[in-house]
Amino acid sequence: MTKPINETPFSPAESKELGLFPIPMLRGNLPLNHDIIAQSCRDIIHEYVSRGEDVQSNYTTYFCKDAQEHTHSLEWFKDLSDIIKDTYANWYQTSMNEDMTIFSRNDIHFFAWINRYTEPHMHDVHNHPRCLMSGTYYVKVDDSTTPIKFTNPNPAAAMFTRGNDVNYKNEQGFNNVVRNGHGIPTQEYFIHPTTGEFLMWPSYLYHMVPKTQSRDPNYERITISFNLFHNMELHTNTTGRNFDYSLLRGENE
Repeated sequence: MTKPINETPFSPAESKELGLFPIPMLRGNLPLNHDIIAQSCRDIIHEYVSRGEDVQSNYTTYFCKDAQEHTHSLEWFKDLSDIIKDTYANWYQTSMNEDMTIFSRNDIHFFAWINRYTEPHMHDVHNHPRCLMSGTYYVKVDDSTTPIKFTNPNPAAAMFTRGNDVNYKNEQGFNNVVRNGHGIPTQEYFIHPTTGEFLMWPSYLYHMVPKTQSRDPNYERITISFNLFHNMELHTNTTGRNFDYSLLRGENE
């Protein structure tokens, strides 16, 4: 029999904390030649985009279709595409409980772009609409490289409690992770991957790349970011009478 409460000055009930509504993220390593890919990324950025004056776009192939098409023709990119698509399909099958056996690699959309950050570059807070999963492959990073920052998608929850913010380091068995918050809830995650690692997360999650504080004139952060989604199988699409919606093209022109 337990002691009466009036005999124990501190009497918290036995309980366990349950984390509700977790956000899944994959973190792993890619079996690729990162040095060769890094040099290829430098060459592509130099040839197609780096001579522009706009520092918000002259570090990335995101806005350059010619650079993207050239990248698609390279053998290392084909290997990257295959691995990422397979990882996505396996994750969707095991974690999202969707039958992926009816699909092939060509049913998966994989849009990727190269980023070569040097001192002036940063990427403000954003997410990736019109896709399911997004991610980044870290081609060349080191201890001085700016991490990627993720923000809580439920900002209202951050106002619920009034605890003091604390930096929690290397939780959940992952290295180079800093969680900033007061437990309930967390406001920010900073992840500092190593060369060859990739991250994959739901596309609605807001993230950013802060401007580097490094004073190294040769500072360099090379990544390949990507978006993924797949064609969905249709089940009740043959009800009623079929009709060709091409007439809408004339009404919208």
